[in-house]
Amino acid sequence: MKTNLILIFLLILSAKIFSQQNYFYKGYDYGSQAMFNPVSVIFNGGFDMLQVGNRRDLSKLPFAKGIGNVWSNISNPFSVINKYGWWNFLSEQVLPLSLNKENAQFLPNYTLHLFGGGMLYAATKEWYEAHNYPYAGWLSGITMMSFHLINETVENENYTGPDVDPIADIYIFDLGGILLFSFDNVKKFFSEELNLSDWSPQPSFSLRNGELHNVGQSFSVKWKLPFAEQWSMFYYFGTHAVFGLSYKYENGYALSAGIGAATSGIINLDSNINKKTIGMVGSFGVFLDKNNSLLASFSYARRTDYICNLNIYPGLLKIGDFSPGIWLAYNDYDNIIAGISAAWFPLGFGYSVK
Repeated sequence: MKTNLILIFLLILSAKIFSQQNYFYKGYDYGSQAMFNPVSVIFNGGFDMLQVGNRRDLSKLPFAKGIGNVWSNISNPFSVINKYGWWNFLSEQVLPLSLNKENAQFLPNYTLHLFGGGMLYAATKEWYEAHNYPYAGWLSGITMMSFHLINETVENENYTGPDVDPIADIYIFDLGGILLFSFDNVKKFFSEELNLSDWSPQPSFSLRNGELHNVGQSFSVKWKLPFAEQWSMFYYFGTHAVFGLSYKYENGYALSAGIGAATSGIINLDSNINKKTIGMVGSFGVFLDKNNSLLASFSYARRTDYICNLNIYPGLLKIGDFSPGIWLAYNDYDNIIAGISAAWFPLGFGYSVK
C-alpha cells in the first residue's frame, strides 16, 4: 500500500500544467492575496478545526496519538473499509446520495478537500513559481500533504481505532483535488467563471498564552448573474456556509453579504468507528474585496468559538508606509482576542484578554 501511495503521488506531481497565466495567485500586495504563502496555507488548513470548540492551545493537542492512528488507517485502507462496510463507505464518504447530515460526510470532502484543496494546490504552485522556487509542483504537493496530514491528526484527537474518514479525505479527495487542478481548463473554469478564491483569515499566535487564533480555511465563490452585469450570486464556505449576493463596483471593489449556517460543534455518532457529524447554528457575514482579494470581513455565529470575528487585511488601513492586517474576535466565554499581521511575515501575533 505504501508503494501505491508513492506511485499515485508521483503521478499527480508529474502532471504537466501548460498555464500561460496565474489563475489563483495574482501577487497583489493587498488583501488576502498579500497574506497568502505556504506557511499560512499549512496553518489555516492544518488547524482549521480549531474553530470548532475552544481548544486553541497547541501544547494540549494529542499530536503523537493522532498521527499514529491516522497512519495506521491510511496504511491499511482496505482492511479498515472492510470493517466499516464498502457500501457505508461509498454512500457516506464518497457518493452524494443523502443530505441527511448524519450520513453526508461527503459534503466537506467535495467542498474543502476536492475543490478548496485542489485550488490551494494550484495557487501554492503559482506562489512558488512567482517567487522563483525550483520544482514548484513538488513543493506545492508537499505543502498540501503536510497540511492535510496535520488536519487529519487534529481531527482524530484522542481516538484510537478504525476510521475511514482520513482514507476518503487523503486518497480520494485530497489527491483527487491535486490531479483535478492540474488541468488548465479546470483552473480556468473555477477562476474565471466561479471566481473561486481563498479568503482564509490571518493566523496568529497569542503572545499571552501561545494559543493559535484567527486560523481556519475559508473560500468564496461568485457566479455572475446573466441578467445583471455587476451582481453575482455569492457563496462563502469553510466552517461557515453563507449564501448571498455580491455587487462589483467599476473600480474593482466588491461588497458581498449573505446568511447561512456555521459549525457549532462535533457530534459523535458512533465512537467505535469514529463516525461524527456536526451541529449547526445561524450565521451571517459581510465582505469587502478588491479583485477577489479580501480586504475586510465581519462574521457572526452564535457558537462556542468566535461569535464575532472582524478581519481587516493589509492594504486597507495605513500607518505611515506600513499597512497592517488587524483582526478582532469575541467568543462565548466573554473573551476578547485581537491581533496584527503584516504581508512580509507569514504569521501574525495576537493578545487574548483571558
